[in-house]
Amino acid sequence: MNERDVQQVWARLGEEGKAPTELGSGAHAVPDYTVGIQPWIDRLAQRYLRGLCRQDAHFKLVLAPYGGGKTHFLYSFMARALAEKYAVSYVPCSPGLSLDNPLAVYRELVKALRLPGENSPGLQTLLETVIRTKREEIGRAAAPDVEGALRRWRLRLRRDDFPDNAFGRVMAAALAAVAGDGDAGGEAAFTWLQGDPDVLTRGDLQELHLAKPRASDRTAFGRNLLLSVVKFLPQAGVHGLVLLLDEVETLSQVKGKALLRILAALRVFLDSPAGVPGGAPLCGVFAATPDVLDEFSRYPALKQRLAVRGASFAEGNDLAMQLPLDQVLPREKLLEEVGLKLIRVGELATGHAFDARLQGDNARRLAEVACERDLDVDARRLFVKAWVNLLELQCHDGERLLERRELADRYEGAFNKVESDEAHAEGYEP
Repeated sequence: MNERDVQQVWARLGEEGKAPTELGSGAHAVPDYTVGIQPWIDRLAQRYLRGLCRQDAHFKLVLAPYGGGKTHFLYSFMARALAEKYAVSYVPCSPGLSLDNPLAVYRELVKALRLPGENSPGLQTLLETVIRTKREEIGRAAAPDVEGALRRWRLRLRRDDFPDNAFGRVMAAALAAVAGDGDAGGEAAFTWLQGDPDVLTRGDLQELHLAKPRASDRTAFGRNLLLSVVKFLPQAGVHGLVLLLDEVETLSQVKGKALLRILAALRVFLDSPAGVPGGAPLCGVFAATPDVLDEFSRYPALKQRLAVRGASFAEGNDLAMQLPLDQVLPREKLLEEVGLKLIRVGELATGHAFDARLQGDNARRLAEVACERDLDVDARRLFVKAWVNLLELQCHDGERLLERRELADRYEGAFNKVESDEAHAEGYEP
């Protein structure tokens, strides 16, 4: 972890009790403050990233209470996915970004899309990476005319079978513009691929031989665009896409028929990749609070799809759909390990060499205090926030063994602050 990354991480941990949620060039830093979940990440990588998801779509549901480490798990898995040569995209759900609006999900997916070794997310980076990758492939094949071979590949792409019938033709036009081989329709093609067909003029649509999707077709249009991108991504030199949808519990903010519509959309989202010719190389991970399972019970087909039977993931069953993070480690042991690991992060961030034995005792005491309290929110964020600030304090006032009463008082302050933050956020986990 470089100095800039570690200082950003340290500040966010002390201010919010959670690590930064932007991946960027600091993705390599995520394991430096990760505890307990690495064996689960390794199992998912071995079974899915190195095998199953290179051809077909598979899904998991991460479960933990507010502040229980769901987002950190997603980012840890994304860091691993990048190392395993997958494209990644993190999409947090919200009342305005729901699974029953696949076009909105697609737009956010493309905006957040990140490729291994690239610092900038988004469609432009994808297009540039595809052109560079194809030129390198053609060069290794010793073709006498690299640009001519690239044009012939784009012509074949126009005829390829994608879930969205126009995808290959529009993608070929966008790639031609990026390759400097004509820009007719390139800008309009880029806009369409971003999921914004409504802003195209009649002339733009005619140039690309497209029709604006009707209102009744927009759900299928968004879903087919998403699956088309998944099928296309290996052209960028990656094995597929890791898509992480966070805060899925926000679907419970709606009721009645609207809720059933969202649950039905989730079931379709899980099942639709099976219809992609040649398979869809996708690993989809949803994250939610455990009470989302109660909502799933309202839609039996979805409940059955996500149910765990036979054995759980924690018991060693890699195929189990649910990943309950409260089963990774006993809570007190987990907090203690987090505290010990953060001592090293604190040294990198502050430049102060801590007394490892003394601070280890402090970390264990604070973990005990955290686990003795009956909390409405999970102890992990509260523990991290309190512990980072205690280490920061001791950099200036000197290191000492902290009494349990002082630890309880300072932890109480962290609890009150996080509880207030949750109330202002209307119950959503940041």
